[in-house]
Amino acid sequence: MSDIKIVVDSGSDIPQEIADKYDIGIISFLSLFGEEQFVHRVDITNREFFDKLESFDGFPTTSQTPYGDMYDYFSRLCKEHKSVIYFALSSAASGQYQTANLVKNEILEENPEADFHIVDSYKFSLYIAQTAVHAAQMAIDGKSVDEIIAECEEYIKTWRCYLLVDTLKYLEKGGRLSKTAAFVGTMLDIKPVLTIENGLVESIDKLRGKKKLLDKLIEKVGEDSDMDRENPMFLVVQSDDSKGQEVCVKLREEYGDGCIEMYGEFGPLIGTHVGKGAIAVIPRIKNG
Repeated sequence: MSDIKIVVDSGSDIPQEIADKYDIGIISFLSLFGEEQFVHRVDITNREFFDKLESFDGFPTTSQTPYGDMYDYFSRLCKEHKSVIYFALSSAASGQYQTANLVKNEILEENPEADFHIVDSYKFSLYIAQTAVHAAQMAIDGKSVDEIIAECEEYIKTWRCYLLVDTLKYLEKGGRLSKTAAFVGTMLDIKPVLTIENGLVESIDKLRGKKKLLDKLIEKVGEDSDMDRENPMFLVVQSDDSKGQEVCVKLREEYGDGCIEMYGEFGPLIGTHVGKGAIAVIPRIKNG
């Protein structure tokens, strides 16, 4: 096994037990509720965040990792490991990737031998977590840094997100949905089905009504002609565990007991925009 350290940020929503299993490093974003500031995974748990989100009189904001904290973290890793690969949250949605590159330049000025690589994932959440696991396994198998990065840049494209939110208000407050669209959607019980394209969240379809929405979501996923039906695999991420477990049961009934590759929970970064009650099914597809 080569000494390659894989790193993600808290926007990956990687379950802690999986990060521990593969020794994947996590660098955290921040949440700000007015004057209160919380470091994800350090100062606030996911459950505490969603409780605070629902009771907060306002709209929280998120902030990238402070420059100094990021420098200290990556500088230490570059000294402790032969190589470091950081799979960053989509640069189209956050300045984290750009800041990491500034940090990298400073580290290389001081330590020209450092082998530090930053990969723009153009994705969010379990897309990144699953890719980091794939990278870590490749490192265990003795693959080189160049091999890992090249394969993972393609691997992350072999998943496709279908996201359903319980309420449109957080998408509207966060500027991801117009006030008019949010009002009309709420009045007519129209739920957008969201995905990630070109590094941003986009609407790809709509579901109507309040009944059997999870069945409708799974049916929509099943209609994807690109889905790998020979070896069906899914990532499931939620901010309502009861919904998540129900979806997992339904997917296993239809596609087999081993079809859930990773199950996770939206953290504060994504949770700020999707709110409580969101559910995403991310199937493996044949063509990225």
